[in-house]
Amino acid sequence: MPTFDDSDISRLPGLLVVDPDARQRVDLSREMKKHGWQVWVAGNSADAIKIYEELRHRIDIVLVDLLLPGLQGGSLLAEFAELAPHLIRCAMTGEVSPYAVAAFRRMSDTPLFTKPLSVRSLAFTLHEMIAPMSRYSDADEVSRRGGVAVV
Repeated sequence: MPTFDDSDISRLPGLLVVDPDARQRVDLSREMKKHGWQVWVAGNSADAIKIYEELRHRIDIVLVDLLLPGLQGGSLLAEFAELAPHLIRCAMTGEVSPYAVAAFRRMSDTPLFTKPLSVRSLAFTLHEMIAPMSRYSDADEVSRRGGVAVV
C-alpha cells in the first residue's frame, strides 16, 4: 500500500466513520489516516448527517455501525442513500450473530465489515471501491463492484 504525504491531503479520499464507541472511532480514525484517508468521526446519527452536509464534497464513503443507538445504523444508511445516492455506504458490526450477518448480506448490497476490523484489509477494500472516482488513481484502477464488497 502506498505511503501518503499529509501535505497533499486534498488528494486523499474521505471517510466518515459513525460509531457510538468513542475509543473505536479514535482508533479507527488514526489507523485509516495511516492508510491514506481523510477521516471524520461521529458518535451518533445527528452528528453524522451534520458532518456530511458540511463536508459532502470531501466525503467519498460512510462507514456506519449497525448497532448505533437512536436512529439505528440501517436507518442512517437509508437516510444517506436519499441524501447522496452517489455516496458509497458501508456497514460494520461486531455484536450480532453469524445468522444475522448472513441475512443482512442476503438482503442488502451494502458492504458489511465485521468487528474486530482488520484496518489494513478495510483500507484496501475501501480504496478498491473508490478507485474509479479517485482523484489520484493510476492506470491499474480496480472497477467498482456495484456496491458489493467481498470482505
